Amino acid sequence: MRYSHVPDAPSVSQRLLITPYDGAACRAALRGEQVPLNLGNDVARAALEVFNRARNARRIMSNSIPPIEIMPDEAHYPYCIWYPDLADEATYRALFERYPKMRYQIGRACAVAGYDELYSELKILPDVSIAEEARENRDNAGAQRIYQQIMAAPTRYRVMDDGIPGIQIQIPPVPAVLNADTAVRATLDVRRQYCESFHPDNHFFNITEDHHIGETDAFPPPALLGPDDIALFLCPLKPDLPSMNKTLLTLHAAATGNIDRYAQLRRRDLQPAATRVHGVRFEVVCLARGCHASSGMAAWLASTPAFLNGLGLHERERVMLWRAIRARRIMDGVRDAAVFSGAVPDAELPYWIWRPALPPAGLLRELAVVRPVMRPQIVRACIAAGYKDVYDEVMEMGGPGGRVTPDRLMLREARRAGDHYFKEDLLRRGERLGVKRLAVCEGYQNWMDAPSPWEREVELGCTSLSFLRDSTSELHSDDGDHKFDRGFFDGFDVSLDKINFMLSQQGGPGVPEL
Repeated sequence: MRYSHVPDAPSVSQRLLITPYDGAACRAALRGEQVPLNLGNDVARAALEVFNRARNARRIMSNSIPPIEIMPDEAHYPYCIWYPDLADEATYRALFERYPKMRYQIGRACAVAGYDELYSELKILPDVSIAEEARENRDNAGAQRIYQQIMAAPTRYRVMDDGIPGIQIQIPPVPAVLNADTAVRATLDVRRQYCESFHPDNHFFNITEDHHIGETDAFPPPALLGPDDIALFLCPLKPDLPSMNKTLLTLHAAATGNIDRYAQLRRRDLQPAATRVHGVRFEVVCLARGCHASSGMAAWLASTPAFLNGLGLHERERVMLWRAIRARRIMDGVRDAAVFSGAVPDAELPYWIWRPALPPAGLLRELAVVRPVMRPQIVRACIAAGYKDVYDEVMEMGGPGGRVTPDRLMLREARRAGDHYFKEDLLRRGERLGVKRLAVCEGYQNWMDAPSPWEREVELGCTSLSFLRDSTSELHSDDGDHKFDRGFFDGFDVSLDKINFMLSQQGGPGVPEL
């Protein structure tokens, strides 16, 4: 790669002050043709795979050892020295002799290349990332010997942390397990097309420090889950996860409110960092469903603010998750102090307070008094539960917010409940207001009319399925009506009908007919 040559070209420090986006310059940088002038632009710098570490990694993979003047300290050591190319074994051995502190990066490269003799010479701690890298290199005999050597050790450690990325040598070392938190070689071909609005995506590992930037998008198809992967849904998990395919497994644990499985499967952080990987895509939506389904999950999340902060939530995700936590509390009959005291803003109050469990009648009555803005969903909850007395009281309540206006969502809830009392009362109240056709409520959003995922799974079912992919797409129903603005969870949809069907096919012939 060469620098753009222009008369009186600015210095690198001056180039760092040039911030305007230049698509042609990014394309030239990606092709290795020239270093752009606008080094102050984040997209340009990502396209360049800057600076010293990327240059040093490229030299190593080209079988050239950077001199000490170029790599004077660990801040200049590259993390990934095995993608997109591998160096010769002799190069990695010479690199170890000159830079012994790079032994873990070299060990990881050995796992990719199968250099088991060199790996043994490094004398490093048995690292779980290197173990997973070697295990997934199934057709390489040398890599498999490295894997067996690591797994034969009585204890393993996580020294290489792909989430930062960085080398974390703790004193004393902290034992670790294989948990599929490694960006193995097969996952590094993801590319995201550069553009002016390009920004880092913290759902991807970034061990090459280029944020997967490319000239075009390239997303390899998700893995098909084999019998061994499916079996992991059906049995207690061992400490060492035997597969890298844990996206669907993690999301299923989150969505069903299984705290133990989710806590084991989620991506683990060794230290907080604003730019580290924050978990898998769609994880927060599944956690919201898990809170609705499980009192334990809701309580656990509410009691672990450090974990919630580590998820790197956007504002919409934060509101959605806390709505789910507070909804579960209401369903359990808990007088949530933040809700009852008015500390929670009206816009962040939970809506679905009766799915999948019905709250106590007395709590709904109290809630209608202290948070009148919640009366429309309280009325729906009363209809679903058959609380006629509380329904009548809430419909007649005055004070702040005024009386509840019957709306179309309440009428649909009454029809779903099958109790003519509520349907007839709503229509009668509408007639008194001179309304022939009930309107939607004030502040209506599409997701307020969505069926709950538990209802959808029963209605839709899944009658034929031969495989599952390790992808979030398996959490959306194939009924043509799972657009993100219509889902139960603040516009997002989570349906487990595909997973439930596949799991129900496992484990033998079933119960014999009597």
